[in-house]
Amino acid sequence: MIKRTVAMFLFVASVAAGVPLIGSHTAPASGQGVTIGRVHDDFQPAKGKIFVLVIGNDAREGNPDRSRADAIHIVGINTKTMKGGILNFPRDSWVPIPGHGSGKINEALYDGGPRLLAETLENQTGIRLDYWVMVGFEGFLNIIGDINGVTYKVPFPIHDPFGSGANLDAGVQHLGERNSLAFVRTRHSFPSGDIDRSSNQGKFLVAMLKKLRSSVSRDPAELMRWISTTRQNARFDLSFGELYRLALLTTQVKPGDVKNVTVPVSIGSVGAASVVFISPSATGIYQRFRRTGAP
Repeated sequence: MIKRTVAMFLFVASVAAGVPLIGSHTAPASGQGVTIGRVHDDFQPAKGKIFVLVIGNDAREGNPDRSRADAIHIVGINTKTMKGGILNFPRDSWVPIPGHGSGKINEALYDGGPRLLAETLENQTGIRLDYWVMVGFEGFLNIIGDINGVTYKVPFPIHDPFGSGANLDAGVQHLGERNSLAFVRTRHSFPSGDIDRSSNQGKFLVAMLKKLRSSVSRDPAELMRWISTTRQNARFDLSFGELYRLALLTTQVKPGDVKNVTVPVSIGSVGAASVVFISPSATGIYQRFRRTGAP
């Protein structure tokens, strides 16, 4: 039995953010632990750059297409420079949703699945997205279990008993399944709430890339085993050749060459709803991301 399996494509999708797929764990009965799809039927990367929408939904069980998005990131990689970035969007960002008026960006997933969320972000940023990847709570727990946890530097003591359940000491420590999920979900422990949470999710993805590169450097032969098991445990329509090329590409990305940026926002309200408004200054970030593959 393969001890652990990481979906290499998902790491490309995260540009080194590295969300792995489930391996030795059993996929949730209500769907695969991770789902992957093309945003457009024709895959045409823009001038050597690949952009992927990475979604963490709020489904406690399974991984349904129609749920709300708790984590929303556009990950880019420039295949010429082998540098990239993660652009984070707070889930309460108030944006136009095609065919549904304006609403919180996380509602786009509930209204029309990953493709509608992708269309919403394409309209917002002007970035043509190539792929989307999505994982729910169960899939995330299985992911972290398969890679035997992640080493992460917690910035200060985090105690969130009534929110995510996080109870973490400050400093470098090894986070297992439950502590990893609690950390990426916590917002009450940070001064800017969901805005800080979005930034921390991006940082955690980079920490997962470090785990990936370390594993590959110790045993490069595992790459083929990872890809083989990925095909058995994920729902996607990529060929083996495409998956292999993307996997190989990802292993060349250094975590230090991945920028992590959260879109600038201001806190406000619409009716009784608390929301955040994306600042006009984000336009410059979008333009730089489109041009260089890094925000």
